[in-house]
Amino acid sequence: MDIDPLLDPLTRALSQSHALLSLAQAGDWESFETLVQQRQQGLLSLNDHEYLESLAQADLEAKAADVIQEIQTINKTLAELAESHRENAASELRQNNRTAKAIDAYGQ
Repeated sequence: MDIDPLLDPLTRALSQSHALLSLAQAGDWESFETLVQQRQQGLLSLNDHEYLESLAQADLEAKAADVIQEIQTINKTLAELAESHRENAASELRQNNRTAKAIDAYGQ
């Protein structure tokens, strides 16, 4: 039995996580949202009891844990980038609101 395919869902999630990081760093939040939903669907399949049992029987728990740890590290960076983007967007919105109020006041 070839055991590498058992790790495919995890390695796919890791690959998607790297792609998400690139999208976030580029500020492509629309593509980010689409890919994060795809990744989430794939991660849900990892909760399957039979899949987890197969990993244990193939003695792949340590390898799986390493991949999961790497995904979690990327997720932490993604959360930091998203928070920074949110703060920048909120600041820009406040500035736009102030500008709109100033234009309205000037026009009266």
